[in-house]
Amino acid sequence: MKVKLLQRIFLSLGSFAICFTHPLHTLSQSTKPIGTEAIAEIAMGRGLKEIDLGIYGGVLFMHGMSELAVLQKDPKTLNNTIEIFEKFKTKEIKGRGSFISYEAGGSGVAYLNYLKKSDKLKEQTELYADKMFKDQKRTSEGLLTAPWLKDSLDQFMIDCAFAVTPYMLYAGLSMNKPEYVDLAVFETLEMFKILKDTSGLIHQGRGFQGLGSISEDNWSRGNGWGAFSLAFLVRDLPATHPKKKEVNELAKSFFTSILKYQNQEGLWNQEMTEHTSYVETSGSGLMLFGLGICIEKGIIDKSHLPQFVKGLSGYTSYITPDGSISNVTIGCLCPGKGTKKDYIKHAWKRNDIHAFGPVVLAFTQAAKMGIKEITPAKSMGCYVADFEKPMKPQAYVRYMPEANGNICWENDRIAFRVYGPPVKNRVSSGIDIWTKSVEYNIISKWYNDNNMGKSYHEDHGEGNDFYHVAYGRGLGGTAIWRNGKPFISQPYASHRILKNTEEEVAFELNFDAWDADGIKVREKKVISLKMGTNFCKVTSTFITDSKEPLTVALGISYSNKPEIINDAEKGTLTIWESYMPKNGELGTAVHVQPAVFKAFADYEKEKYILINAQSGKPLTYYVGAGWSKTPQFKTRQEWLNYVSAEIPNMKF
Repeated sequence: MKVKLLQRIFLSLGSFAICFTHPLHTLSQSTKPIGTEAIAEIAMGRGLKEIDLGIYGGVLFMHGMSELAVLQKDPKTLNNTIEIFEKFKTKEIKGRGSFISYEAGGSGVAYLNYLKKSDKLKEQTELYADKMFKDQKRTSEGLLTAPWLKDSLDQFMIDCAFAVTPYMLYAGLSMNKPEYVDLAVFETLEMFKILKDTSGLIHQGRGFQGLGSISEDNWSRGNGWGAFSLAFLVRDLPATHPKKKEVNELAKSFFTSILKYQNQEGLWNQEMTEHTSYVETSGSGLMLFGLGICIEKGIIDKSHLPQFVKGLSGYTSYITPDGSISNVTIGCLCPGKGTKKDYIKHAWKRNDIHAFGPVVLAFTQAAKMGIKEITPAKSMGCYVADFEKPMKPQAYVRYMPEANGNICWENDRIAFRVYGPPVKNRVSSGIDIWTKSVEYNIISKWYNDNNMGKSYHEDHGEGNDFYHVAYGRGLGGTAIWRNGKPFISQPYASHRILKNTEEEVAFELNFDAWDADGIKVREKKVISLKMGTNFCKVTSTFITDSKEPLTVALGISYSNKPEIINDAEKGTLTIWESYMPKNGELGTAVHVQPAVFKAFADYEKEKYILINAQSGKPLTYYVGAGWSKTPQFKTRQEWLNYVSAEIPNMKF
């Protein structure tokens, strides 16, 4: 990488130092534009260190390098790319896997040979194109597929188009073999016909859940593979080819459908039709690459250019200044029964083999279109935490768009979360407790571990999440109490971070109006948490047009047979519950000003403290939790003693 380029990168990244050092902060500071070519080079440099180039993730990456090499005037990347491809020829790098094209180095080698960038690539391009045309396993309709599949006459996946279409297209064009070009076109068009969904998107595969069965998913990287394959036909299939019009019409329809499912960050989720699933970056990068080509070629109207730029801008939140890339789903071959839920559960990994190629491709394409710089949506890499190096103990609050818009907050003793708007039809406005036995911050680490199959509902030495809150109140979630039952709101509708220092955090949640047994109620909730305590301070303001007095209920969820300690004189509802032998014992408490206390109540598997309230008048209370596996609370009595000791510090 050129010295001047490195200087430019790090000068432009100077304002992001806080984000990268402390990635768990909520980051809203202004950001400076970053060169698109520079981002591609950052990802390329990291990818060369991380990836086994001989397998298909490496082949994808090498095509990205080839595209970048063609863009740049400086021949350094081109020379390096050609040198790597030559190592495939000498077997110094052993290309291997499901497709014969991998032995040559993949579609990048055929692309550079087609462009006559080197006379050193011709022999291997042609040798493996001939082999693949003659010897690659085919389905009953003639689609090239992986030879190891159990029923190769029926089974295939859209991933196969990535391995076949661009390689055979560029080999066929350079070798003047129309049959190779026709195969390249057939592979993608036929797969789209078989796998197309009513949404206009595509499914991943056929035959994995039974003969002829199509997987249910609209998987991000599956659609990315389709976008990747189709994009080359749009760009480089000659206009004289009899299928060119069909290619362009399909591309217009497909990429128009893709744009309908772009999320608020301009990216796509793991299951594209379900925004509660995590943001998936490898598929997003491939789709942005194809979208850019379609805009450049006029297949998609240029009015969609802002959506392309928005995607690139959002992408930077998942790319660190040293090239690490997060939220990349691991290898995903029609998991389980091929349902949307099966895909949603499939874990992501930082710096997975699929991570780097899509970044290089997307940002190189932007540079080719004359988009020289991108302004990050937030800060470079601000959603990529270094989970191997726990942060020093501190308070923080974090809005997590990559986790359903949840908001999480934490100090050195306890952690909490509330659910975000994307899951409003599946959960409600309860407050979740994440108990911990360590002082350092754990929330982002636990999310990452959970995505990798290490559930945060089990203690792995740091603590755990006791509750599945769902529609419950969790710890101190609010409700309007009428006619002997609680009426609850959906998750928050909007939020605002008020304070986010290492010593204290504060934020505001606003809830849309909900029906409480005939009256409409809105709520604004301000939550704060300081270091060194297990209690949050909460101030709720309820607004209603009704002139009736309000009874507000603060609930505590429980699991089995809790010990209940009610103290009307102090205004406290305290619970101690055993989860032995698996997860220890849990203490929870809500404390209200005795002057507003009304009564205690039960409803289903929750205990409530009822308080008198007035429309428009703020109401302050405290919620807290403790866990028997921490030094502070080994017994029920120690928890009760702690609650009593904290009450004098609670200001209303």
